[in-house]
Amino acid sequence: MKYKAIFSDFDGTISRSDNTVSEKVKRAIGKYVAAGGRFVLATGRLFSAAYPRALELGLHGKMIVYQGGGIFDIDSQKPCYLNTIETKSAVKLLRGLEKLDFCENLAYFDDKCHCARESEYVDVFCDICGVPSYPAQMPLSDYIEQNGIKPVKVLSLMMPERTEEFLTYGRKLAGGEMTFVRSHKSVVEILPEGINKGAAVKRLCAEFGLDRSEVICMGDSENDASMFPCAGLAVAAGNAMPALKEKADLVGVSNDEDFAAWVIENYAMR
Repeated sequence: MKYKAIFSDFDGTISRSDNTVSEKVKRAIGKYVAAGGRFVLATGRLFSAAYPRALELGLHGKMIVYQGGGIFDIDSQKPCYLNTIETKSAVKLLRGLEKLDFCENLAYFDDKCHCARESEYVDVFCDICGVPSYPAQMPLSDYIEQNGIKPVKVLSLMMPERTEEFLTYGRKLAGGEMTFVRSHKSVVEILPEGINKGAAVKRLCAEFGLDRSEVICMGDSENDASMFPCAGLAVAAGNAMPALKEKADLVGVSNDEDFAAWVIENYAMR
């Protein structure tokens, strides 16, 4: 088997637009793993949100979560690696973002999704992820400061037409200390500089003893781009953001056309 490992995003890559996973994709992943391949999810989700989907796919071993901010063992449900944002840095970032009137900010810590207050944006996002939200009933910056919290990541929700404005403002605010990436047209994820899916893939490849030439990475959003330099074959889904397609070695069918199965059947198993 030329490609001994596949690192794959979940939402919009494995899952269809209705958030389901087809039986064809499940069978293809199972066949690849049974043949000796490693199939590793690399998602921005909380572990608690990704864990049920990993079980649905029949996966064991390591899983990348929090956009690369964490690596968990599926079977023990315990973190093998977890990066956090210092309280002072998180407070400074959120205080700046809270001045904007067009976004809702979330912070991930204690493997839960925390928000300032309940809102339609937050409810829809958490419903898709399959997790509850935990409103602080105060600005997140105050809650994090008062409780000395070190979040794993910060995430902001907004209308798609405001993301460029948000990215420009946020990057200037952070002054190079944070990485801002879109994981969806309405979602921007924020982590410390150098923490991303690609760094987590490198960490696991070293642990597994894998050369880049033995790895496939696949995804659909800009936050998946950091994985592509780690792969012998970088594949973007047909529904992927244009910026990701430009960085891919190959563009496949869409997630609604069983993209993950298409990659496995046409490339990974040959």
